[in-house]
Amino acid sequence: MTTDRRTRLRGLAPRALALVGAGLLAGMSLLAPAPASGQEIGLGMDRTGTVGIQSDTERLLFWSLLCTCGCPRETLGTCTCGFAHERRRELRSELGGGKTVEQIQAWYVKRFGTQALAVPPDTGGSRALYLAPLFAIVAGAGLIIVTLRRWQARGDADAAARKPAPAQKAGENDAYDAKLDDELRNLDE
Repeated sequence: MTTDRRTRLRGLAPRALALVGAGLLAGMSLLAPAPASGQEIGLGMDRTGTVGIQSDTERLLFWSLLCTCGCPRETLGTCTCGFAHERRRELRSELGGGKTVEQIQAWYVKRFGTQALAVPPDTGGSRALYLAPLFAIVAGAGLIIVTLRRWQARGDADAAARKPAPAQKAGENDAYDAKLDDELRNLDE
């Protein structure tokens, strides 16, 4: 690889990476979840008090479910609004009634939808959430490879175009020179 070509590739690589990075960010923003309805932060929400978690079971449950008040996707384990206090009270009464964490999560999902889970389930259409970043990484790597190969081919073509024509063999030059000398002598006579 020539020095000129290496210099060109070094100059193009950061631009290509920046372009791919911008494309990945734009693509990932399309995959971001839409805000919950009524997610106007701070409008009429009383955010006072503390979250009193009384057991490991409550901790597991509260950190697995999201507050439905419109908080910016806060779990019930961190949200201090009035809605979260009410939800925790309801969930504590369900735990006191003998339900398991999984049963309560299923009830919560039935009531508020799968968007109320802190971690989407790894089933059905939700698997796309787990596969989308992997697909974006593979597509970005493929784009980089294709782009670098095109640049390499273009550089090879440019180098071939700039390469001087091959010199004639030494024996061919001598025969040509001898013939030219003979012709010039014939003209002089």
